[in-house]
Amino acid sequence: MKDSNPAASSATPAARNDNSAKPQGRRGRKMAIKVAQGIVREIAENNMAPGAKLPPEHEMVERYGVARATLREALRFLELQGVLTIKPGPGGGPVVGEPHTRNLASTLALMLQFMDAPFRSLLELRQDLSPGMAARAANNASPEDLRLMRECIARLENSVGDLPVYIYESRKFHDLIAWASGNPAIGLLVTSVHLVTNSSGIGLNYSEREQQYQINTYRRLYDAIDSHDAAAAQRIMDEFLGRSDAYLAKRHPEVLERRIVWENVDNED
Repeated sequence: MKDSNPAASSATPAARNDNSAKPQGRRGRKMAIKVAQGIVREIAENNMAPGAKLPPEHEMVERYGVARATLREALRFLELQGVLTIKPGPGGGPVVGEPHTRNLASTLALMLQFMDAPFRSLLELRQDLSPGMAARAANNASPEDLRLMRECIARLENSVGDLPVYIYESRKFHDLIAWASGNPAIGLLVTSVHLVTNSSGIGLNYSEREQQYQINTYRRLYDAIDSHDAAAAQRIMDEFLGRSDAYLAKRHPEVLERRIVWENVDNED
């Protein structure tokens, strides 16, 4: 049966198999995603650490049975997600990376901007999520988690009056509790929310009195987590957020209604 596509029937075999041809439309994009998923499975199954080199392009084209352009699209997608980097030049090629929460934060900020979501939506997420994560941290925090929390509180005590440093360390303390919960989904989400907040350019102004109140509360929260008192940790976090959000609503009402914008998240630490 003859090929019904005149262009295809007149092409030479080499042209038909030209791996530099661009993947076409939705089908090509779906195939690129499947290849990307296969590469991620291979990285995971082989326990490939960051910095490990993936096979050269010609081997991957043969392994996955796709055009070179489809493979390159899959690699570009994974590079955007932080899964790998592409090193140029001789001896270069795809190298396993280490995805960062900034990748999730960037996607989150982009979607929230399209939904015209205000900064208030992030505070409401924190209100619903943080008390439970504090209770989980009381049940699951490791000695290393507790050490990091103690060190963060010490830095907070030394940064009273230095607002940018204080705000950074305060958010870091909440990140540490999120990861101490033992649930990586909570850790990723809370840290990503903080990255979106950091990149928003929203200027908060906590008085030194407010900073001292927060530090005292963080000490109580740490003690509850260290004592494995989940109920106390949940209650202290819930009370803290209620007061903190009321403080923001009173001092910075315009901030709560400001729209979230997708910008600069990739540059945040």
